[in-house]
Amino acid sequence: MKITPEKGSSRRGSDMIKISSIVPDMDLPVKPRADKTKDHNATRKGAKLPSPPKQRDYAKEKQLAIEKSVDRISGLREERDSGALGEEIIKLAQALILCTLPYRPTKERQIVRTARLSDGSKLTVTFSAALNNIEMPFGADRDLMAWLFDKAINSETSFVPIRSANEYFRETGKSRSGDRVKDLAGRLRRLSGLVIGIERPRENSSQTIVLPMIAASHLPHSLTLRLQSENTGQTSLPGLENPFGIQLEERFFQDIKRHHVVIPRKLWLELQGNKGGAILKDILTFFVYRCYSAQRESVIPWSGLKEQFPQDDSNPGRLKQNVKKAVKQLRILWPEVMIDVLKEGVWVAKASTQLLADDPTRRRVRRLDLPSAN
Repeated sequence: MKITPEKGSSRRGSDMIKISSIVPDMDLPVKPRADKTKDHNATRKGAKLPSPPKQRDYAKEKQLAIEKSVDRISGLREERDSGALGEEIIKLAQALILCTLPYRPTKERQIVRTARLSDGSKLTVTFSAALNNIEMPFGADRDLMAWLFDKAINSETSFVPIRSANEYFRETGKSRSGDRVKDLAGRLRRLSGLVIGIERPRENSSQTIVLPMIAASHLPHSLTLRLQSENTGQTSLPGLENPFGIQLEERFFQDIKRHHVVIPRKLWLELQGNKGGAILKDILTFFVYRCYSAQRESVIPWSGLKEQFPQDDSNPGRLKQNVKKAVKQLRILWPEVMIDVLKEGVWVAKASTQLLADDPTRRRVRRLDLPSAN
């Protein structure tokens, strides 16, 4: 009996149906035509099979990143030798160089940091998240904080206008994107709820200051909306009379004016993109300050560094690794620096030549950790 294939099926498909009906237990491998063509092409003379994906060499990538970072620091060294590096500076709060914010998001509402000053006394800083449902600042929030402090100190006013997100990105060497605008809004919100307590010892007493960092802020719900309104020449959103900005608490502002540290702006910008993240930046900035203000030989013990820069990862040796990287880069930038990594800690002494020459007109002074005359 002649079997007629169904409509739409091929002659080969019809034959396979007939065979399987006659020998039902016979297992017929059926391959799509595309696979057969692929196998045929792969076995042709001279044909090459696709190579497997290469496995990443993380050690090599890490070494290349370190080499690039060293090259960039070497470039800064050339600018320092020519006198160009110190032309632009950024003024950072001393207390926030000595005692740092968390490096990762945390649910903690209060964090205490302590640091030993060059005269042997201890500085204690307590960070508190004071607003409901707003987290403690962390990570790159320190960059925004430094930018706000520098603008306030240079303008000699505790009010820092926020004209646009573009202003911040331009002055901190970052490219603008939608995600970064969103992140900036979150950083401003976290900083707006930060309360800082600072305790400084004196010879026969101690000085304590507990203040919100930001007394008041006036910010739009969306910084993207602010970017749109800046093109119209408006200084604020329609219906609001006050300009956008951050009002630093006045006594806190006076404290950072009196106790601040200057470093080259180009170095600060370079450290933001440094391999190693915020902790390496904090350590190197601290060493710049510590070596700049050194008046005598001393050793910073590892226990003290662990208090200042607590680790939140599982690698106990990470701190020493970052300290060695920071010392290496600082020696390249500042060959006259007196610093070394010892078994007991980090040794520092007075350098023969300062990274930044003292300049009273710019309020750069050698002893940045002395009590104010006021």
